[in-house]
Amino acid sequence: MTPDQIARRYENLPGYELLDYAEAAVPLWQLNVEAVSVIRRGLQPIKEFVLRSLEAGLDAADLPGFLGLDDSIVKGALLDLIGEKFVSSIEGQTSVTDLGRKALREGLSTPAEEILPILFDGITRRVVGALSIEVVPPRDVEEGEVAEIPATPANQPVIQNLLLTEVDRVLAEQSGGRAEVSRDILRLKRIARHRRLFRRVVALVFRSSKGEIKTRFIVDGVPDENLEQKFAEHGGNLRKGLIRAFSDRYIQAGARSHLGVDAARRVLDQSEYGARQKQVSIASLKVASLRRREAAVKEGMAPQDQKPSDEELCSAIEAEVLARKELTLAPARPAAVYEQAELMRRALGEVRSELSISTRGLAPHMVDKSFLKRLEYLAKRGVRISITMNEEVADWRTRGKEWAASFEGIKDLVRRFPSSVFLKYSKEKRYFYLTWDNEVALIANRPMLSNYGKIRSFDQYAGFVLQDPDLITAYLIRANR
Repeated sequence: MTPDQIARRYENLPGYELLDYAEAAVPLWQLNVEAVSVIRRGLQPIKEFVLRSLEAGLDAADLPGFLGLDDSIVKGALLDLIGEKFVSSIEGQTSVTDLGRKALREGLSTPAEEILPILFDGITRRVVGALSIEVVPPRDVEEGEVAEIPATPANQPVIQNLLLTEVDRVLAEQSGGRAEVSRDILRLKRIARHRRLFRRVVALVFRSSKGEIKTRFIVDGVPDENLEQKFAEHGGNLRKGLIRAFSDRYIQAGARSHLGVDAARRVLDQSEYGARQKQVSIASLKVASLRRREAAVKEGMAPQDQKPSDEELCSAIEAEVLARKELTLAPARPAAVYEQAELMRRALGEVRSELSISTRGLAPHMVDKSFLKRLEYLAKRGVRISITMNEEVADWRTRGKEWAASFEGIKDLVRRFPSSVFLKYSKEKRYFYLTWDNEVALIANRPMLSNYGKIRSFDQYAGFVLQDPDLITAYLIRANR
């Protein structure tokens, strides 16, 4: 599921409203830990064959012929085994010792000092397994592609934070189970190296009517209740700056004022909007679930009887179409935070004649190669594309070559399609819009093609969808004058 699909799926939390969501980076430390271990290994094959043959009652003189080995090789193996005290030779009688029988049962054990690579979660303050974690490159955090969740507490781990039993368990799981592990850890000595990493999750931030903040973390499409609980216990929800927002009344009033008097007056009632949006969520999640089942059967990951019937799919799709149609009946309505991504996909897929986008800047994870290719395709079809950016955007190129490449990509389209693609600049910093074919317009307090740089805080989202051509035209005239 995409982050916006996850937000739609988990938006309903009794007593709370969803303020914001984002792909997020949960802090990890990659540690190199010095440890004292007992390394287990098996006997060398020839020594093991000699030892097992003696244990079975064969005479040492008969071993070369029985094993089909040269006499000198067998004699060399016997001398090594005697030296290791696995075999005794007294008055010409060669026999296996108790130590030799233990070596046959358990293999060899050798004390050793080694460096263990370990991942430590900065929220749960526990050792975690690398196999179950999607690591985020630090560059994605710096460029604002994902929101950084700070470690709570912020200090890096010390050796006392590492439980030997946890380290042993995680390393065993990563090796396929206890039987596959070739070591027993006796002691963790010290952390030789710390390296900061991040784990990719989707974070949903909620607020209750009393102002209480709650953060949920979705990992691989499933809520991680342990991560959520530890974040709350360590004061993560109380951290200053987690939510960058004024009062709900102030934000909504500002957005409504920006819409214009006529549009604001015709906005669908919030409770009615919530009921209709919930029906859309239920219907769209049903379709997504059926599609996943269909794909799982096709890929051989689920039995054939799990494949949804054509009737099931058609019924679910029809229900989603009807639910979305109910939303389109209102000339103006509130917008949910996850709808911004959905509406951008719709705009790029449905536009026939005119597409207008306003934004603060051009983030490389949004204005990437696929986005530019889509705009090029639309321009070749004669779609009029207008992109309005804040006049300070030119200074954003100093953030790095990826930001500059996004800016240059748009300017290249303007040069190649001068009658189809237009780039304009504006002083607007608070509200932005997306509209196509004078049929749908999204107006929100979030830039359409960027954010405000590195995401350090979540923002309370305020947005409205206009679905009346006259309201859209009036808004664009006012916004672009």
